[in-house]
Amino acid sequence: MKTVTLLTTVLFATILVQAAAVSAAPASRKAKINASEDIDSLGGNKELMEMAQRLHPESRSRIVQDRIVDRRNRVEFGMSFGGMFGGDAYLDTRAFGASLDYHITPRWSVGLRYLDFTNSLNAEGERVFNEYNNSNSVAGSGRAVDIDYPINATMGVVNWYPIYGKTSFLDMGVTQFDLYFLGGGGMINLDSGSAPIYTAGMGVGAWFTRHLTARAEAKWQRYNDQIISGTRTIDATILSLGLGWIL
Repeated sequence: MKTVTLLTTVLFATILVQAAAVSAAPASRKAKINASEDIDSLGGNKELMEMAQRLHPESRSRIVQDRIVDRRNRVEFGMSFGGMFGGDAYLDTRAFGASLDYHITPRWSVGLRYLDFTNSLNAEGERVFNEYNNSNSVAGSGRAVDIDYPINATMGVVNWYPIYGKTSFLDMGVTQFDLYFLGGGGMINLDSGSAPIYTAGMGVGAWFTRHLTARAEAKWQRYNDQIISGTRTIDATILSLGLGWIL
């Protein structure tokens, strides 16, 4: 009789434990989902933030949900410096730039780009040039350095900012940044004359304050130049860094 009573007690206790586990499972899943939503909302849950601060009162939490810099109906001026890669094989070309952008919304902006180019012969260009001078001085003939260097370019562009985020640099504050794509075209002035130019690329813009900005861009560009042997197509890439100011 005692054995039967003991078995009954154990069985009853087992049923109670299983029932408690089943009833607790949905609550646990719900708590997990709520915690996940709180994290995904970038600090939208005030109670969660207060709890975190109570656990670590010596730490200061800085969470920003909205955009720091509003770029609706604002004008941005900028200056940049970069280098051209993949252009003329005999030239080292650098580009000093000026930009003007009108931000329609945080996702879209239209702008103007002006580039002023400086050119110099690279090592291969100097070798061919010296070889040409030596051949002319000895035999009166030689192969000239066949180049058509860029002088300046003006282009209109459209910028699209699909990716947005924030980061903290050395715990000095929160910086807003956007990854963007651009495309456009215009005219380029060469030693031989003017020609159409087309550009496409991508970049990252950092908005440090309501006015101070910085950009890093990689732009592909295509145009036709004119050399002694005829017209050729130049595909080049310009990598640039710049600073700007938003009004």
